[in-house]
Amino acid sequence: MLPILALLFAAACTPHLYSPVDTGDSEWSWAAPENSWPTGEPPVGLDGEAYEQGRIAPDFRLMDQFGDEVSLWQFYGLVVVLDHSTMWCAMCQDLARDAEDTWQTYREQGFMYVTLLAEDTEHQVPDQEDLGYWGEYFGIGAPILADDAGIALGVTGGSYPQVQVIDRTMRVAVEAVSPLSDDQIRAEVEALL
Repeated sequence: MLPILALLFAAACTPHLYSPVDTGDSEWSWAAPENSWPTGEPPVGLDGEAYEQGRIAPDFRLMDQFGDEVSLWQFYGLVVVLDHSTMWCAMCQDLARDAEDTWQTYREQGFMYVTLLAEDTEHQVPDQEDLGYWGEYFGIGAPILADDAGIALGVTGGSYPQVQVIDRTMRVAVEAVSPLSDDQIRAEVEALL
């Protein structure tokens, strides 16, 4: 009986990526979360596929450094960098040093830099205090999200940092690659702006 309960409990804790298509509703609906980040509205019928090059990235909803829920799809219409990092990773810290400058350089042209922190220094999901510390320490004002859905692990296979670039239609233009220098990230972003 115990193994069955364990399976049921594990299934209840399985992360869920939000996609209007998999809600079972016959009508497509998407609502922007309440936060201070730019919000575009994805077109009716947008169908999240996979985090692979050429595919539409599935939506997710994760907590940011201010305690607000953030949706990937709220950035529809912007070029988005997804920086999959951890707090314990030295190369992730190097990447974080350039994040704010990169965001500020292209922000007015329709660009968003999003950091997904998969783990804190003890290999746990970061809490809001960790997210705030990361932002303050590296001077990042762009969204920093606690990846409690395990998105980064599914995308990176546990190798950090990895960066994805998503075009204005939520299509993955650059599949997760590691390591990308800030110059390489900027070149990919510039090609899509």
